[in-house]
Amino acid sequence: MASDFQIIKPPWENPGVRAYLVTALSEDNERVTFDGQSCEGSKFRSLLEQKIHPLHPVSWIRQVHGNNIVRLPVDDHPEADGSFTTQKGVVCEVITADCLPIVFSDFAGTRVGIVHAGRRGLYLEIIARMVAVFGVPPGEIMVWIVPGISRENYVISKEICDQFLSLSSEYSSVFHQVRETEYGMDLYQTAKIQLSGLGIPQKNISGAEWDTFSDDRFHSARRNQEQAGRMATVVWMEKSSRL
Repeated sequence: MASDFQIIKPPWENPGVRAYLVTALSEDNERVTFDGQSCEGSKFRSLLEQKIHPLHPVSWIRQVHGNNIVRLPVDDHPEADGSFTTQKGVVCEVITADCLPIVFSDFAGTRVGIVHAGRRGLYLEIIARMVAVFGVPPGEIMVWIVPGISRENYVISKEICDQFLSLSSEYSSVFHQVRETEYGMDLYQTAKIQLSGLGIPQKNISGAEWDTFSDDRFHSARRNQEQAGRMATVVWMEKSSRL
């Protein structure tokens, strides 16, 4: 059996909306992967669903570092890196270990969504795709940027830096040079630039204050490589909850 799940909640209260980052270790202290491709991963997915008690089975989207967003519920496991719903009891989720999970809700609590926003997803403007399908004015959207890797520990190539700068010079603030052809990239600031450009007020944005690489509470692919676990971030509009 699993050890108890450890959860982090957003700093805001939105009646009827529940959002959590979930981490866990197995009984032998191994980092857990919610991947669904191993017995351990499938077991922990089931245990998490038992805690949440959703009204519809969790879809567990197949993430590919793209920008496809699906509307839930669906009856399969679609290839996507984001999802949203207007139905209570339907869970939107992503699994991560350095990339940013970004949770969306409207103030009225009538819809929720989530995206897996790594470097590729941000380049492909997955945040803009979510805002476009969300169906409410940007000023009515609340955003929680869940733990990801910091700029100090996320080093990318000059080629990637140049790709973002070709989109907008505004991204110059998210990079700092660490070696001749390598740059630290601030995923948090990249996401905030995109959210602001879409009209979401800064006061509506929370989170973006951790570093999965240096903080042992979190799983990190860059830190632990093939031994890294994966965290699940979930959001739903509740009718009942066991977490």
